[in-house]
Amino acid sequence: MTSSHMTATEKRNFAGGIWHGAFLALGNAFARPNTVLSSFVNLLTGSTVWVGGFSTLLTVAATLPQIFVARWIEPRPRKMPYLMLAIYLRVFSWGLLAWLIHTIGADNPRLLTGALFVLLSIFYAGGGLGNIPFTDIIGKVIPVSHRGRFFGGREALGAPLSIGAALLAQRILTERPYPDNYALLFGLAALSLGVASLGFWVMREPVGEERGGTVPPWGDYLRSLKEAALRIKVLAGVEILTGFSLMSLPFYVVYAQNVLDAPRAAVGLFLLVQVVGGILSNFVWAWAVDRYDSRRMLTGCALTSATVPLLAILLGRWGWQGLLPVFFLAGAIVSGRRVGFQTALLEMAPSEKRGTYAGLNSMLILPVAFLPLLAGVLLKGMSYPALFAMTAAVILSGGVLALRLPAKESLNVS
Repeated sequence: MTSSHMTATEKRNFAGGIWHGAFLALGNAFARPNTVLSSFVNLLTGSTVWVGGFSTLLTVAATLPQIFVARWIEPRPRKMPYLMLAIYLRVFSWGLLAWLIHTIGADNPRLLTGALFVLLSIFYAGGGLGNIPFTDIIGKVIPVSHRGRFFGGREALGAPLSIGAALLAQRILTERPYPDNYALLFGLAALSLGVASLGFWVMREPVGEERGGTVPPWGDYLRSLKEAALRIKVLAGVEILTGFSLMSLPFYVVYAQNVLDAPRAAVGLFLLVQVVGGILSNFVWAWAVDRYDSRRMLTGCALTSATVPLLAILLGRWGWQGLLPVFFLAGAIVSGRRVGFQTALLEMAPSEKRGTYAGLNSMLILPVAFLPLLAGVLLKGMSYPALFAMTAAVILSGGVLALRLPAKESLNVS
């Protein structure tokens, strides 16, 4: 995945980032929010509102701190210490959650729900805190010409690990008693994230001179936010409209369980198929970004995404097994959004403002966080096929808007 056109340090940084991405994919495979977590919350509460509410909580917890953290971290000459702090906060919360699930057991679901609420909030807040230094570090250490293959390769090279994790997760969910099966999965996720952090230990972050470490006054910072918002407003619009794919995503597994009578073992199979879809599609998304640009890649991703909820309607007629292609494409779409939007943001953000752009972008697309909660409420009086059809129409409009994104050659990338 590296190239002879990179220096030795750039190759080292590239390899460290790929290591992190591979083991991060491994950890994510053990605790996918749209399969494992959604299934756990559904079994724990028996409520679609809770399933949607937890999905909303995760996004809000990851988003709200970013704009404030960006103002404070962006002027710092080194961002790596803050990134490592965020990573180990996530490792701690995942590991503690695993221990509490095992300790509390199935006898006290209210206490377990409360622990899940608090620790998932901490976990995803850590992800939000880490997003600011991560965006800046990657922008500095990965050459522009290699960013597409970098973001794609981070997960694509974790293919054997992710598939193995999904197979193991399927076996754990089937053979171990509830809720110890989920406790073990979350414990393995914590271990994987710890191993993934080693990739950043080998990276060499260039020491910057951003404002000499001085935090800008709020007045100046707000003006810079306004300028950034005007620059990325179309990108945020595309993210929001195509984000309706995330409105349905947590409910495919609930639909399979509650309507199509999917057995417990089906969750592991759905997870495996979703992981494979994400892995295989990464090669396509990475090639599309480097060969063309993020605009055309995101347009294709959005159009593909619009077909997923429609396929759930059509293929559900064949029972829960019919949803396997849906989970495959859902994994591809999640990966495509990550590769495409991360690359597009780096293309648009000036090098000295990457943290601000990352935090502002997360804030602008915050409405997406409430879509799963809205879906959970709507499903109290709406059928799953009606919800899926509605989301497909909105996603399609996002694909049309993606055509208005600026081409890479019109931007001053760095």
